[in-house]
Amino acid sequence: MRGNGRSAAAGMLLTAMFVASPAAHGQQVPAASQASEAFAPDVIYHEGKVVTVNESFDIAEALAIRDGRIVAVGTSGDVRALASESTRLVNLEGRTVLPGFGDNHIHLGAELQEWEGTLISAVDDWIRGADDMQELGEALRRRAAQVPEGEWIQGGLTRVHWPNQRVPTRWTLDEFVPNHPVALTRGPHTAVLNSRALEIVGITRDTPNPPGGWIIRDERGEPSGRVLEAARRLVDPHLPAAPQRSDEEILARYRDQLRQLRRLGLTHVDVAGVRPAQLRLVQELYERWGEELPRMTAEIRMRPGWDEYDDPAEGARHSIQELEALGFHTGFGDERLKIGAIKMGADGGLSAPVYWSTEPYAGRPDFHGEQLIHEDALYQVGKRAHELGWQLGIHTIGDAATVMATDVVARILEESPRADHRHFLHHVFVKPPAETIRRMSELGIGVASHPSWTTALGGYAAESLDGDRLETQNPSRSLLDAGVWVSYGSDQLPYGPLFNIWNAVTRRGWDGQIYGPEEAVTVEEAIRLHTMGTAYQNFDEDVRGSLEIGKVADFVVLGEDILSVDSERIREIPIDKTIIGGREVYAKAVNTVR
Repeated sequence: MRGNGRSAAAGMLLTAMFVASPAAHGQQVPAASQASEAFAPDVIYHEGKVVTVNESFDIAEALAIRDGRIVAVGTSGDVRALASESTRLVNLEGRTVLPGFGDNHIHLGAELQEWEGTLISAVDDWIRGADDMQELGEALRRRAAQVPEGEWIQGGLTRVHWPNQRVPTRWTLDEFVPNHPVALTRGPHTAVLNSRALEIVGITRDTPNPPGGWIIRDERGEPSGRVLEAARRLVDPHLPAAPQRSDEEILARYRDQLRQLRRLGLTHVDVAGVRPAQLRLVQELYERWGEELPRMTAEIRMRPGWDEYDDPAEGARHSIQELEALGFHTGFGDERLKIGAIKMGADGGLSAPVYWSTEPYAGRPDFHGEQLIHEDALYQVGKRAHELGWQLGIHTIGDAATVMATDVVARILEESPRADHRHFLHHVFVKPPAETIRRMSELGIGVASHPSWTTALGGYAAESLDGDRLETQNPSRSLLDAGVWVSYGSDQLPYGPLFNIWNAVTRRGWDGQIYGPEEAVTVEEAIRLHTMGTAYQNFDEDVRGSLEIGKVADFVVLGEDILSVDSERIREIPIDKTIIGGREVYAKAVNTVR
């Protein structure tokens, strides 16, 4: 499956019945009229609109499941003819069925909270709901009353509620909490400190910006309290050690998060960054509760860049040692839990914003952001990973980072050719040059894209992009038309495939305006990128991603027809059921299913 984003032929009703071939199971399958207990489906879903997302985007009425796999797809009459007395029949009552959604980029361990019908990472209880400066001040004062004077106060701010224009300065924090050091984080890229905290960590007007990091200053050159990217390494050693959670507490948090994602229709997730030490807990999670959770592909996180090391050569050596000690590579595992790509970060974040840009930031003629990993370190680690059989998944938000990563992968492939490597880039938010897109297509480099960022993070884009670069943020159409393979996901901003599809189709931004309609995709294409696209990224296109015979029975039942509803209402469509391996793991009617 290359070119999975191409427009599919839609709406053809299947008139024939398809049954899994006997050879596929090494057994003789009786004709429908001779259905028996030995070969009968466990369950049949019928009288619906089954959107197969096969090569022709065919529409059926029913599907049959046995032992967690699809054994028949077709008309209701033909599929029901396979039933025996023990087969459970589920009348869909005309509702639409899609393959289960995949998410190409999640992070483990976060508590989740509602945001516009989707889910985002929650902040600590004491600061939750503090969505403006007055509420934040009140929350900080309450917290200070509970913490002995001089001890640290730490908390988080959500990116969707706290754009850079609203983030407090050190002086604002001083007004709220003068006698405690305060360190607030906003996502993984930004920290905000008050004056006591800056004094403790030793950041002054004379402190230089470290490689890959920034200390934001006011017009007088004084640190404002905002510390970005690798500069957070100046802060972290001074913070109190995080409370140690037991393995059971960590597992409970992982399980709760993944169970919540089922109600969004997610049947598979890519965890974009599991450190090797986490793998034993992820394995135990799936040994104990795997059948109730979305399937998982775990990408292994390597940090050879300035976010971890001062010396790129040291970072590369250490990461290569980690790689060589792992003893496995991409593809290891099974249909419930498997190992994916090696993930590395080439540049900074959008919300800071400090991503690496080929052109100066809007209104900042001398600022291009900066790379977070030296090109040679990326090459060395990427080359060794490639040689060991790994797929690469490289974080690139700015177009300069995308150019560099593409150049590095091209060099690796020229020196060590490998067919069907499926290396890819996470994000690609700033549209790269046409020549880079062409090279990505020729080299088979894909993009793990997040359409929802146009709404959730588009306000940050407006701080640094203008003109065509702002309009074409978060591109899809340009990539697909060039033959670049694409998958869809969220990076938790926010979680929600239907929210993502709505964004990809409408291109409606954070301010209600439509940005770059020429980069929009069709509903059918967006569905394919959130199903077959994510399966292809994980070398799973023969296992999942469409509703075809022999594939796992992972699908969702929608409360409205996504192919006929007004595109502006796609995000509002309810998920009525989520089925993984033929088992209902979420049903809206009762909210939870054991």
